[in-house]
Amino acid sequence: MNFNFTHSDLTKQAFSMISKYCDDEIIITNENFDIVFHNSKLINNEKKSSLFDVIDFILNNDIKKNILDFRNSENNHIFFKLIIKDNKTFDDIPVNLHICKLKNSKNKVVGYCVLILDIIQEIRNKIQKATFIDIITHDLKNPMRANIRILELLLKDKMGKLENNTRIIIKELLNSCRFMNYMADNLLMKYKNELDNNELQKQKYSIVKLIKEICNKLSNILERKNQSVELIINGNISDVDIDVKEMTKVINNLIINASEQSMENSKITIQVENKNNIVNVSITDCGYSSKKEIIDSLFDEYLSCSNKFRKVGFSLELYNCRKIIEAHNGCISAENKSNKGTEIIFTLPAF
Repeated sequence: MNFNFTHSDLTKQAFSMISKYCDDEIIITNENFDIVFHNSKLINNEKKSSLFDVIDFILNNDIKKNILDFRNSENNHIFFKLIIKDNKTFDDIPVNLHICKLKNSKNKVVGYCVLILDIIQEIRNKIQKATFIDIITHDLKNPMRANIRILELLLKDKMGKLENNTRIIIKELLNSCRFMNYMADNLLMKYKNELDNNELQKQKYSIVKLIKEICNKLSNILERKNQSVELIINGNISDVDIDVKEMTKVINNLIINASEQSMENSKITIQVENKNNIVNVSITDCGYSSKKEIIDSLFDEYLSCSNKFRKVGFSLELYNCRKIIEAHNGCISAENKSNKGTEIIFTLPAF
């Protein structure tokens, strides 16, 4: 950011206008950290002439030293997470402190822009999300799991022989419970990833083996529409460096999504090939082609396309897939097949 401090009146006018629409603290200093502008949104400006006067009570000696080292470094930005005291209530307020160098047209440092951002609402939002996760996990998922187990026992005639009509009804109830459990899992996945930002626990693993394992586990879901999966392996497939737990979620979601979009008595095709040290996996459903605007936004966070062949919000699981694939340094995309159906392709670096 270039800035010429010879136009100090224009500087103060510009930042005064900006501060009207900003609830965060804005401080502009010269190269010696003397204050040129200060909007006093979080910290009182009385009798304070330098940056260190303003934020002295929230900085310890180590952070002061870091700021002074930053002035002599090649870096253009420094960042801290701190706690300040509210001037009026004296309550603790968590803040993000950013300091950026301001340079003139000759790339000389002529001052600093300091932003002190109140992040208390951000923390409250995280607490609300954590509470939401607890509600889904304990108050919704546990009863759903219990219902699924009971319905499965009924279908196995563990509580007496069922009449045919009753069996059909219980199968529908079981499918509905499994679907609700599946959607709850995807909501949990999304919010837990946002809150935890966990690092991947990668290991060398066969993607073909993983696909076969998941297909076996999903046999009960495929059977309800009398569907099958054809797995086509093109050539020798290298192992991939993946978090097996996270990649299981991806493949599981993509197969279930393909099943949802496919007709009864149809076949889902999965192809795996190795090209130039990149493993390509494609999953093709046997459903209806989608409009281009839907294909282009298929992996967005909240895509709603409740037309004749799609369900509202079906893209949440695909959004989760995209985030996991990208975390593995891969990519994911979709395209309509020339005859019918949609093909989803993701790539992973080979080991």
